[in-house]
Amino acid sequence: MTANVRIGIVGMGNAGMMHARELVSGMVPGAVLAAVCDRPARLAQVRPELPAGVREFDGHAAMLRAGACDAVVITTPHFQHPAVAVDAFAAGCHVFCEKPAGVRTRDVRRMNRAAARSGKVFTMHFNRRLEPVWKKVAHVLTAGELGAVQRVQWTSTDWFRTDGYYASGGWRGTWAGEGGGLLLNQCIHVLDLWQHFFGLPRRVRAVCGFGKFHPGIEVEDEVTAVFEYGTGVTGVWIAGTGEAPGTNRLEIAGDRGRLVVEDRTIRFRRTAVSVAEFRREHSGFAEPECWECEIPVSGQADLAAGIMKNFIAAIRKDAPLLIPGEEGLRSLEMANAILLSAWTGDWADLPPDERRFETELNRRIAAAPHRPKRGAPAGRILNLHDSFK
Repeated sequence: MTANVRIGIVGMGNAGMMHARELVSGMVPGAVLAAVCDRPARLAQVRPELPAGVREFDGHAAMLRAGACDAVVITTPHFQHPAVAVDAFAAGCHVFCEKPAGVRTRDVRRMNRAAARSGKVFTMHFNRRLEPVWKKVAHVLTAGELGAVQRVQWTSTDWFRTDGYYASGGWRGTWAGEGGGLLLNQCIHVLDLWQHFFGLPRRVRAVCGFGKFHPGIEVEDEVTAVFEYGTGVTGVWIAGTGEAPGTNRLEIAGDRGRLVVEDRTIRFRRTAVSVAEFRREHSGFAEPECWECEIPVSGQADLAAGIMKNFIAAIRKDAPLLIPGEEGLRSLEMANAILLSAWTGDWADLPPDERRFETELNRRIAAAPHRPKRGAPAGRILNLHDSFK
């Protein structure tokens, strides 16, 4: 077992301070906050919450050159994630990356190659996979209890955000600063769970609302997407940040019935026989016998520090990673394909056409009236633990 892992945080905004507080409060055994980097104005704002002895830098390059940390936590705006990770791997550091993996898939594939070459521990902060209800869904699907999946319908509109949320950072809600909205910030968690449960679809057809609920932003805040798999499976996903109260309801139709997940409960209407076999062997209006079941969900997820604890255990004790960092590419491919479909008014394949996506994104960056504000006020620090409730 190695000594305490020295952590350096790149970006001391909302997410950076969330992780700093976890480390300072002792929530993560075996890790210590050793260094932070950000703009001087931001560092001055957060300094009262940091212990004496934490080294400060105005950029990640200086922090890496100084050898101030063994592992890097990346909480910068999305575009910067891959480049910071590549530099950290080159400096011999382990990497914990906030979601999403990036904005452009080619950058993320380069990050994944750098991780593989380095041999260092690499994880993404997809903490929703830790929730007992989603762990149970994964178990039911893996065990084959539902049979072959036929159709998926997920409504996830419980990501309500205020206009003040977008005003908390000059980069938020802009194409140039964020590269996307709902898809990259909030519902990248849902896309990660989707690909974790069902794999990547073959193509997607999507409609997005851009600034529909939040007129001050450029990016998407509502999505309706239809996914199509090569196996014939179809899926519909609806998401938004402007509805209250919101809904989080997942319905999965399979060969042995239907699974419905809502309000952190799982109801299983299980058929006594295979639906496909029943269709072949019966006629008229007959339906297979169905049993009403409620699948128990127990346990409490450590959404605040669970992935960080696993990251440190993987470094110090060679524990298996819960979320290999390379998997961040998959949810980003889905997000990019959804935007590309909405922009072009057509189906988009997966993996998406990288050049076409970047061309469309760059066109919107160039045309956008807003720009990330260099040297903008640091903004109000938000309590991101509230978003885990």
